[in-house]
Amino acid sequence: MEKEPFSQITNKGQPVFYRFIDKQAKETVVFIHGLFSSSSIFRHFLGLMEKNVILVELRGIVYSKCERPFLENYVEDIRMILEREKIENNVTLVGYSLGCSIANLFAEKYSERVNKVVMLAPINKTFKQIGERNFIKTLMKSLGKNFFKKWKNYRRLENRWPFYKIFSLFNLRLLRDTYQKIEFTEKCAIVILNGMLDTFFDPEDQHLKMPNIVQERIDDLDHYLFLTSEKISLVSKRLIPLLETVKV
Repeated sequence: MEKEPFSQITNKGQPVFYRFIDKQAKETVVFIHGLFSSSSIFRHFLGLMEKNVILVELRGIVYSKCERPFLENYVEDIRMILEREKIENNVTLVGYSLGCSIANLFAEKYSERVNKVVMLAPINKTFKQIGERNFIKTLMKSLGKNFFKKWKNYRRLENRWPFYKIFSLFNLRLLRDTYQKIEFTEKCAIVILNGMLDTFFDPEDQHLKMPNIVQERIDDLDHYLFLTSEKISLVSKRLIPLLETVKV
């Protein structure tokens, strides 16, 4: 698929970049990446979908600076993007890691626009409880064992050099803000996909057992390796059918 150019809006004087792939469909999928990545991690899914697609670049992580990288600001960025593209409803939000928290908050605030939220490895209260004791240790554990070896493998498979993204660590305040505030909305259907149980997501967490939440485990998938093409196929087998249906 030919790469779509960036579009730009301005929110409170700061640029927000995104890509809009218009397939003239009635439904739109909004992809929201995580703290150590960009919207490029979702490129593997684009050729498999017949929906309109919006790829959001979160401010303060890769493409633009953000003086206040808080969840509420990202939610308003997405609202403004949808309004510019004249998308009022039939939206499915797909978040990865930090993006799950943003998608969830958007669905809570603008539920009339959202059909469904798909969360890939959300941050939950178990992470909060552990992180309050040793935040950095928990962060590295959550990224999985042999983190830098995996990063090297990511570079080999994707022909990319992602080490510049480590500078996103200055946004640890954003991550801390996220795990302190995460509460899942009851206003729309939520599907949670995750892999290894020693990462961010714990399926035994009681606050996730809400009637509107469906939880599924994808074997052989950990939080970090979701980013590689080697593992994307594991996610797409479940994700793409979810995006083709409005309700779960």
